[in-house]
Amino acid sequence: MIEHKHLHEAPHVHVKPRKGYRVAFLLAFSAGLLAEMLLFMHAQMREIAVLLKEDFRIIVVRDEKTKESAEAMGAALAGIKGTSQAVYISRQDRLARLKAEEPELVSSVLPPGSNPMPDTWEVIITEDALGDMNAWTDAAWRVPGVADIKYKPLEAYAIMHAVFYGHLITLGLALAFLAFMIMAAMALAHGHTPASLAASLGADRNWFFAGAGGALASALAAYAVVYPVKYLSPLWVWPNPLWQAGMAFSGALLGWALCQWKNDRY
Repeated sequence: MIEHKHLHEAPHVHVKPRKGYRVAFLLAFSAGLLAEMLLFMHAQMREIAVLLKEDFRIIVVRDEKTKESAEAMGAALAGIKGTSQAVYISRQDRLARLKAEEPELVSSVLPPGSNPMPDTWEVIITEDALGDMNAWTDAAWRVPGVADIKYKPLEAYAIMHAVFYGHLITLGLALAFLAFMIMAAMALAHGHTPASLAASLGADRNWFFAGAGGALASALAAYAVVYPVKYLSPLWVWPNPLWQAGMAFSGALLGWALCQWKNDRY
């Protein structure tokens, strides 16, 4: 006796594949938002460093009893490694500045005709010399006729920290971008030829636009988040628009590379 088995095969159901545009958009948005915040901080650090360096001065006071000429002392200070500029300011000019800035204080404290201000030099040093202020001041103390050296050490530390954090953010973004480009190159080069990639650019353009849209949306979101800082501080700098264009292109490349990787796996 032959037993008849009725095999009930499940009808073939066509499942529409999920396109994944939202995944590309959200990935580009997340990565772009992090990068936009770092770019904003980088722009702020650079602006802070510039403002602090413009304000930072080393005041070298001339000894009133020295026989060294002002020209010789100025040349010696300018010759110290790391000196960018050494400007001589006579005691008369120094008093005139003080009178212009604080006229009431000068008239109430100083007797008419008196001038207790010393001859000085305002010295600007390079960024490299800021990292080793002790070396510069030690060399300045060896200049004959120097009575005192005044500067704001905390301001020097603030400049160095602002420069360091700016460079650190630049390095971090560069390494992250390098890793992203390697990942994209690996995804696009695996199993593809230049002709197939060119064809896929047209076929998968929606992924390209989804990634670009996510990156642009991240720029708008970052701008909305940091814009209120304008009302808290006059120091507010937005990154160069070319960075935004680069972010949009990177997001578009991310979406397109993600699509090629998905096509290879499925």
